[in-house]
Amino acid sequence: MISVGSSIPAAPGSLWVEKDNNTVSFPSSGKYIIVGVPGAFTPPCSSQVPGYVENYEKLKEKGISAVYIVAVNDIFVVNAWKEKLAKDSGVHFLSDSKGEFTKSVGLDFDASGLLGNTRSQRYAAVVEDGKVVNLQVEDEAPNVTVTHADKILGSL
Repeated sequence: MISVGSSIPAAPGSLWVEKDNNTVSFPSSGKYIIVGVPGAFTPPCSSQVPGYVENYEKLKEKGISAVYIVAVNDIFVVNAWKEKLAKDSGVHFLSDSKGEFTKSVGLDFDASGLLGNTRSQRYAAVVEDGKVVNLQVEDEAPNVTVTHADKILGSL
């Protein structure tokens, strides 16, 4: 699992934004946030993400250049979720449909009993110049405590 001081791995070809085969590249310099969520449209995720959308300008004022929401869902579901939660927001919604990015950072878990496959743990990573400077991981997937946007904003 990634930890403070770890480098963020290169995004795999299956980590898409906006349309299929539109692979994401994370910045190599600057400060950004990656928020991993178990599933688009699930109640906890749909209550967590709006905090990052609503606080986007405040995050930018604290030096954050981008916010990436990563969900282990297909690009069509992720786009529909963004349309519902953050239509005109600068927050990036990423489809990790195969879970390859999530596995590469070691934050996957078996959610087959509820969500049908391996999913992402709920986490928030503040990354600066390609290295994790703050990592918060919820102890249970439904919880939104340490990864709440207000907590991350307050830590910057």
